[in-house]
Amino acid sequence: MKRMMTTFAALSFFGAVAAAPALADAPAKAAGNGGHTYPSIEKTSADAPKQHKMSPEFMEQVKKLPPEFVQQFKKMTAKHTRYSEDATARQVMAELLSDVQCTTAGLMVENGEMAADCAIRASRHRWPKGHLLAYVKLEQINADSLAALPKINGQVEGGLERVAEFALKKDFVSAGAEMGKVMEGCATCHSLFRFGKGESPYIMD
Repeated sequence: MKRMMTTFAALSFFGAVAAAPALADAPAKAAGNGGHTYPSIEKTSADAPKQHKMSPEFMEQVKKLPPEFVQQFKKMTAKHTRYSEDATARQVMAELLSDVQCTTAGLMVENGEMAADCAIRASRHRWPKGHLLAYVKLEQINADSLAALPKINGQVEGGLERVAEFALKKDFVSAGAEMGKVMEGCATCHSLFRFGKGESPYIMD
């Protein structure tokens, strides 16, 4: 029975890879500024992840993830409501890099709206084809290897939201300091996880 519940939790977690609900059921709201919806984060991708057949070894690793970790990860990623049917994780990271550079440029010229736009878009980046974990090394799909993600996520995506709030208040010194912490979080993540250039080897269709 315990095994069955763990399997169900894992399948629910990966709505993009099995017949299960999507990870998010509510539209994302921009941080600060009274929940203002920025034009630059209007949806340009699917509203729900496309379901894919995944390799048996990948699904076996997913099923081993503890239910409490699955719930934590779902909560952490619920704001990502743009799902690509084509982009790989490496391509999504390129989009994220572009938005981060745009944020930095906005801060440098003290354009708060530009910086906030780009920071919010970066924090709610597109979700890659299949699932983000479909591009992680198989041996890293376990609770121990992924344990650092919540802290990193808070530092990077949470930090970008704080950058947006500071930028809209025209507090560019604080925004710049927070941006430094975002970069530190990115570097930490890159030291742990590196995505391949091509398609996920675990997506079978």
